[in-house]
Amino acid sequence: MEKQAPDGWKFNKNKIRYVLIEALCLVIVGEIISLLAGGTFSWDITIATAVEVVLLAILAFISVKNPYAAIMSALVIFVLISILSAALKPVYLGGSIIIKIFILIYLVRAIPDARELQATRRKDAADN
Repeated sequence: MEKQAPDGWKFNKNKIRYVLIEALCLVIVGEIISLLAGGTFSWDITIATAVEVVLLAILAFISVKNPYAAIMSALVIFVLISILSAALKPVYLGGSIIIKIFILIYLVRAIPDARELQATRRKDAADN
């Protein structure tokens, strides 16, 4: 599961998958918090969140083969659906803004790891 990098640093080949699954769970928690804080239910936001959750789950599976593309796609999808949700119902944004900021930072911080993992995978494939 863990592989030793040339500089002695160990990394987990499934790290990006775990990041995406954790982001997926946080999106669901953010939706619940928004529902509780907003007081009203919106099918538009719930459907957008469901689409986001499904896309993040698909990207978590893709991340095994292509971690960099998966994390970048997840970041773009998260930002676009967050903007869409804020445009549809601004009240929902207030309930989960802290979680959305945390998810954004979490995804951005995973980019260098994904890039390094992608490079290592390509190097290993070229060596074999």
